[in-house]
Amino acid sequence: MPFLRLVRRVVFVVLATALLYICASVAWVEYHERVSPRTAAPAGGRFIDVDGVSVFVQVSGPASGAPVLLVHGTGAWSGTWFSLVPALTHGGYRVIAVDLPPFGYSSKSTRADYSRPAQAMRLQRVLDALRIPKARVVGHSFGGGPALELALTAPKRVERLVLVDAALALDAPPNDPDTVACRLLAHGGRQALLASTATNPLWSRALLRSFVARKDAVTDARLAAYREPLQLRNTTDALGAWAHAFACDARTGLSTHADNIAGLTPPLTLIWGDADTITPIAQAEHLKTLVPGARLEVLHGVGHIPHLEDPASFEPALLRALAQAPATSR
Repeated sequence: MPFLRLVRRVVFVVLATALLYICASVAWVEYHERVSPRTAAPAGGRFIDVDGVSVFVQVSGPASGAPVLLVHGTGAWSGTWFSLVPALTHGGYRVIAVDLPPFGYSSKSTRADYSRPAQAMRLQRVLDALRIPKARVVGHSFGGGPALELALTAPKRVERLVLVDAALALDAPPNDPDTVACRLLAHGGRQALLASTATNPLWSRALLRSFVARKDAVTDARLAAYREPLQLRNTTDALGAWAHAFACDARTGLSTHADNIAGLTPPLTLIWGDADTITPIAQAEHLKTLVPGARLEVLHGVGHIPHLEDPASFEPALLRALAQAPATSR
């Protein structure tokens, strides 16, 4: 029948187009991801080896300033804090912006441990290498997990903790390794899956805009900064390994249990956008109830990336949080 033949042709064209797109994406990745991190890394940064994993760090501000450790979110790196770093250095802080592996210019390993405890240990080793006994720690989005884990496992190293729209998954169901996505990530489909989406520049603008409420914040210049590390060798494979660990492996660490968080000793401030659809404001309110004395500062009309969407409101809020006198130990 003509109608059935038409349907079959449409299905064939759609599937063929999808396959062609995936093949082209994989080929583009193999062609594009050729640059060594150490060759392309921003001048002035440094690499710190932590148990065979190279961690890239950018340090700014006066050597005598109070240290502030910035821990970025998914898809970001030390170069995507934009005007926040100058605002903090102008305030007299010594800013340590770290690239959590496998993001930014840090190691692109498919075999590294990407659990929260492992990432928190890397943060601690970065402080060790820089001879910083204690720092104010700021964790954004997925970086909030390692930042909180550091504060729980090494509280004497954290002067105070600021979590910004943190992705802690406290109320989320356990990760399910049997989902289709997890099977693809675990069994050879990760390059095709990631190359067709997260590391494909055709998608990067749409992906970044999906995280923010204020879409005009995703300018060409800011998007170029997010895309910059995508040229590095093995980026797609490494992000696939990280994505599998993040979404499919069992969550581990003190920061995954509410009872442990209730025992947090460094002072805690939460800064959250009330238009965040990734980690809604209800998660901040729940977290605030877990930690006696925790403060919550709400940014109105702001989504998941406050430092990108509304620096004029976020930067003063963060400076206030960092300047607060430490509370007495509980």
